Amino acid sequence: MNAPSPLFPRLIQARVAETLTDTPIVLIAGPRQAGKTTLVRQMADQGLRYLTLDDELTQLAAKEDPVGMIRSLDRAIIDEIQRAPQFLLAIKKNH
Repeated sequence: MNAPSPLFPRLIQARVAETLTDTPIVLIAGPRQAGKTTLVRQMADQGLRYLTLDDELTQLAAKEDPVGMIRSLDRAIIDEIQRAPQFLLAIKKNH
């Protein structure tokens, strides 16, 4: 049985955390399999709510009532946000 591979350090993590102190929204973009989800899950472990639009019910809520969903969130990490483009528009209008 192979031991799990060690995680590479996410050098951007400190910068994202610093940016979040004075910026309400930070978008992390990059190629597939680059470690974006791993990074945000680690950040969620530090007290932020984690939502993924890979989850069908969460995605449905983001599509059907994006403004209501935004209003229900204080601070959150939203993974796979590209799956609900109308959610991005609602964020833009409400911040």
